[in-house]
Amino acid sequence: MNRTHVPVLAVSGAALASAVALVVGPGADYARIFPPSWLGLIGAGLAVLSLALQRHRAVAGWAAVVVLLGASGGVMLDGFRAFFAVTGIPAGEFASVDWPGAVARGLDLVAALTTIVFTWRARPAAVPVGARWMLGWGGVVLSVPYPLLKFAWWLEGGSGFPAMELTAFATAAVWVVLLTTTSPGHGLLRFVLAAGGWFSSLALLSMGGLMVFGLLAQVTQVAGAPVRFGTGAASLTVTGVYGSWLALGVVMLASTLLFLDAAAVPAKRSEVAV
Repeated sequence: MNRTHVPVLAVSGAALASAVALVVGPGADYARIFPPSWLGLIGAGLAVLSLALQRHRAVAGWAAVVVLLGASGGVMLDGFRAFFAVTGIPAGEFASVDWPGAVARGLDLVAALTTIVFTWRARPAAVPVGARWMLGWGGVVLSVPYPLLKFAWWLEGGSGFPAMELTAFATAAVWVVLLTTTSPGHGLLRFVLAAGGWFSSLALLSMGGLMVFGLLAQVTQVAGAPVRFGTGAASLTVTGVYGSWLALGVVMLASTLLFLDAAAVPAKRSEVAV
């Protein structure tokens, strides 16, 4: 199979699902605050453009990734709802799912993944030496703001103890350090580290994009905003905190890609030796 076939299939699926979701409309009220389905069509168009271009392919490719990740915002919440809907575990309203939108957002995320891989492989220049080390420290720093804010709210009596948040972001910090300091090697360890890097980066980018979209929606009224903020200071704080999700997602994604690049170098050397 040609290396462009997988991105074409993924982008085509995302475009078709987005078109269906746009025509059908939200299948549940919770999805009305999510990015509109036409965003997936724009992302698919940019992805096709990146596949067709020889010059400026990277610009179109990364633009497509940004838009497709934005269009996928909410897919993690769709997944939680789908789990309760499929298993039949009582969850009340949380078991209702916007199936057309959920499928579209899921395929938008898959299309973003394939576009990332295609665009990364097509880049003309190598990444500077030392980039992995800098990414590792950057990931540790960016893992602090959100759990720190939740911990501060807990101290003020505003919420329960943020055990889940502390565990999740501590794990993210450890994971990005492992990706940037571990020799890739072969076998199960490489697979586990790469799979965890892909999952966490896409989850962070999708959820972080959803929150930032909510703030933009509040300002532009493109769609219903998930939360209304009464002051500019509150909006600025939330933008900074959830913006750290986006930044951590970018760092995790870059760390994963460089980890896989490092894993590919010994493989190429062994092929030459043979």
